Formats: sequence, structure tokens, C-alpha cells
Amino acid sequence: MHRWLLLAYPRDYRRERGAEILETVRDMAPARRGPRLALNLIGHGLRARLGRPASRSVVVWATVCTLACALFGASFATWLAWAGSRPLDHGELAGVVHQLYPGDPAGDIGDAGSPAVFVIYGSPLSWDAASDLLLGDGGEYALATVAASFDRLPAGDRARTLDELRQRLAAAGWETRGPVYSNSYDCIPGDPRCDPATIPSDITVYAMRGDNVLDIHLYGPNTTPVMDIAMTRATPWTVYPAGIAGFLTAALVAWCLFGWASRRTEHGTPLARASANLLFGTGMFLWWAPILFSAPLVLVHHTGEPHFRWHPLWEWLGQPALSLPFLLGCLSLAAALALTVRPRRRPAAGRQLTGSTHLPGVHGPGSAAAGSSR
Repeated sequence: MHRWLLLAYPRDYRRERGAEILETVRDMAPARRGPRLALNLIGHGLRARLGRPASRSVVVWATVCTLACALFGASFATWLAWAGSRPLDHGELAGVVHQLYPGDPAGDIGDAGSPAVFVIYGSPLSWDAASDLLLGDGGEYALATVAASFDRLPAGDRARTLDELRQRLAAAGWETRGPVYSNSYDCIPGDPRCDPATIPSDITVYAMRGDNVLDIHLYGPNTTPVMDIAMTRATPWTVYPAGIAGFLTAALVAWCLFGWASRRTEHGTPLARASANLLFGTGMFLWWAPILFSAPLVLVHHTGEPHFRWHPLWEWLGQPALSLPFLLGCLSLAAALALTVRPRRRPAAGRQLTGSTHLPGVHGPGSAAAGSSR
């Protein structure tokens, strides 16, 4: 088994010191061959992949890069899981509205257009919208929603309509949350014309049944429509295993790729190292800036009102609303990798390979490779 664990080390390191490490492992007492030893081999193998044994910052930068890649990998995996979910159509919502209000037909349910999972500008996502999606208008991209509206309240007034709505939802098997009250409009604080006590409120009720989620809005007076019902899909169960698998896979690939680039540039010319570092730092800034901007906003939104479905992971990462910085970051990182492909200077003859391995309690034949315990 330990021979397989040596795959955590870079290939050159395994060729140079693999036999010595395995000899050290065989000389250890059988009682020490356990999870601790396996984790020690993997941990120091991953560190050896980064090269630069005297550097501490390389581990920090590798972690920053790996975490960003893991989050984007998980986001893409969850997107694939969402893409396989059941698309929405207007006929399904029409059946729900008829079940809740058989005597009060709603208007403006829309046509029976193409079912969709994702939309941009209200239309099903297509390749024709790629430029809008990636180059500035990604904020218009969203999970599909179908809606129906009412020009008059079914029960005549908002209080009765709200009570009857919750009763009808419960009778039809919907789980409900809310109601949530919010101002119909905002005014400038401190303005003499601004009286918060006189601002009318909107009411929102959330409901879920099966894989359907309803957002039902009762608007303030003197508005048209006065009520609408929007339907979206609940989060598919496949999103969670897909996200975990995408996170772990992208993290492993990112760490190994960063380590390869780090070892390639370690003995390069000062200009090549400086250029690669600048491009890498620029790419990380362009990747992390949307995340650090968007994640707190989405978190505040989620804690401010009940949700049957959390916003998808890509929205937490600022995508695709802030896709332009992400794409520029990809170009910057690709340029940094391109510099590492250039032929590198070989270390002086007799110079040892970078990296070190520390196995707990190791002394003897393999101590040169394994080191002493700490």
C-alpha cells in the first residue's frame, strides 16, 4: 500500500528517493504502520510537489490557488447536476394555480414556450447568448422561473387573501414558510417627506412540494398586479455529491499543477520567475475579488429571509454576473503557465532535489530521506 502512497510525491523525487523511503517504512515497527503514517506520507509528498523547501509562502499561495480552483470546480459540477434536472414549463404552473384558485383564473401565465432549466433575459439559454452571458450581462442569467399574476385579490383584501392562501397551500400538501414583510419602496432617511410608518408593505409566502418551490407575492395597494405566483425547481439531490466530487477533484488537480509550475520556475531566470509571479498574483486577484464581494451579499440575503432552496454555488462565487474578471484571471494564469513550459535551467551537478519527508519516529537507513521526528 505504501508504494501507492508514494504517488503523492513528484515523479523525479520518487525516482531519487522512493526506494529509501520504502526501506525506512519497512524498518519501522508494524504498530506504527497505520493511518498516521499514511497521512504523513501523503502530506509530505504533497509538500514536496511544491519544491522550494526554504519557502513558507509557497504553501500559502498553493492553498489559495487550490481553494479557488476547488470552488470553481464544485460550482461547475453543481451546474452540470442542475442541467440534468427537470425543466420548468408554464403548463405545470397553470395546474398549480387552478388547484389553488379554481374559481379565480390568473392572467399572464405566459405561453407554452420551450421548457428550460436556465434562462437569460427570460429566454432559454442558448449559444446565441454566450457573448451576453460572459461579457458583461451575466447578471441576467438565472434558474428558470415561470409566473402567474392576479389583477385583483381573490378574497377581496390582503388579510383574508393571505389567510386563505396559507390554508389552501396546506390543504394541497405544500409546506409553507413566512409570511415575510418588506417595504414596497424605499425613501431617503432624514428627508422630511420620508415617513417609514406610511410606506406600504409587500408580503411574500414561500411554499414547497416535491421538486417545486413557490414564491407568492402580495403587493401593496395601488399596484398592478396585486399578486403573483412564481414557480422554480428545488435543488436536485444530485447537486450535493456532484459538488463534493467536483471540489475534491479540482483541488487535487490544482495542487499538482501548481506544484509542477512551482518546480519548473524554481531554478528559472529571475525575469521568468518575476513575470510568472506577477501573472499568477493578478490571476488570483481577479478570481478572488468576485468571491469576496459576492459571498457576503448572498449570505446576508439568505439570513434575512427564509429559503426552501439556497442560491446555487456559482452565485456565491459571483458568477456569471462577474464573469469578465474571471475570464481575465484565466488568461493571466494561462500566461503564467505558458512561462513554465519554456526550457528551465538545470540545477548544478550534485544538487539535491527539493522537498523533504518527515516520518514520525524514523531513524536508521532511511533517515536521510525521512528525517527525524519532531
